[in-house]
Amino acid sequence: MKIKMNNRKIGYTYGSVSGHYPFRKKSSIAYESLLERDFLIMLEFNDSVSEVVGQPLSLIYKNKNGKTVPYTPDFLVYFNEPNTPLMRLKRKPLLIEVKPKDKLEKNFCEYKYRFKQAIKYAQENDLIFKIYDESKIRTQYFKNIMFLKRYQRLNFDNEDIDEILSFLYVSGNNSIEYVLEYFCVTKEQKGLMLSLIYNLLYHKKILCNFNQPINMETQIWLNELNEEESL
Repeated sequence: MKIKMNNRKIGYTYGSVSGHYPFRKKSSIAYESLLERDFLIMLEFNDSVSEVVGQPLSLIYKNKNGKTVPYTPDFLVYFNEPNTPLMRLKRKPLLIEVKPKDKLEKNFCEYKYRFKQAIKYAQENDLIFKIYDESKIRTQYFKNIMFLKRYQRLNFDNEDIDEILSFLYVSGNNSIEYVLEYFCVTKEQKGLMLSLIYNLLYHKKILCNFNQPINMETQIWLNELNEEESL
């Protein structure tokens, strides 16, 4: 199998939305749909992800008509070295295709040839090929990210931040409601404290189960171990 290393260029795509996403303000990654953009947002929030390369390579393969054509996967995702004793093996990079579920179902007979080549290439190069549709991207995890993003740029006094972090360090897991009741008296105080909690959650100073809806019963705790996240 030949590998064509020049990447495809991002241009206007009929019926879709394209652009460039400022990934962690360190790199600009091209996307060709809102679903691809949402996937990048999900990756950006995941601390186990170290780097994302857009349209990393082109594979040359024969389609169902026997014609030689190129196929360019959407992303190549690299992971950080494991930083806990429970995760001793470094995760293999992921070669990713992002497609809406209806397109996958409608065009599977066409896509299966390119996906077969992608799987083969991944196996030969110590990668894992995965396909992501909206059911794997626009999850509760993603909904929580989009909710918490509203609070990411808010500024708070260091004294208030240290107070809540110290409290969680001593007390361990607590519900958001319990923390509000412990620190606050008035409705205004609770509103400000809640915004601070959401800000700390977004920046991973404190943690919760991001796969569950965030509400007053949500348990939060101090991020002491920089817990690894799955993808």
